[in-house]
Amino acid sequence: MTTPFSDEVPYSAGRISPRHVYETRIRIRLQRDSQSLTLQGWTRDLSEGGLNAFVAQGLALGEFVTLEISLLDSGKHVIPAKVVRALGTQYGFQFTALSAEQRMQIRASLKGQPRLADGSA
Repeated sequence: MTTPFSDEVPYSAGRISPRHVYETRIRIRLQRDSQSLTLQGWTRDLSEGGLNAFVAQGLALGEFVTLEISLLDSGKHVIPAKVVRALGTQYGFQFTALSAEQRMQIRASLKGQPRLADGSA
């Protein structure tokens, strides 16, 4: 069985950008009830618009967070995001303020990574 790559799989017209397989640990920081929390997660996929991750602790839809993620060859990046999907321990995060440099680093990190077909995890 072969895995499709970026130029072989169309992505949903509802998505801003295609998702690619990208697995790494992330740190999630947020303010809740005047408390600063830091949670750990594990990404499943990444795009220029956001990422999906497994997080053991509960997050609320609409909650604003700051994600710390390592991108290939460029170290850790801190990116503001919003929780837009929750299914058990799997969460979808939409980036809310991505710099041009971060967008370029994400593109470089995803180059050659398999693209996920629409409807995939």
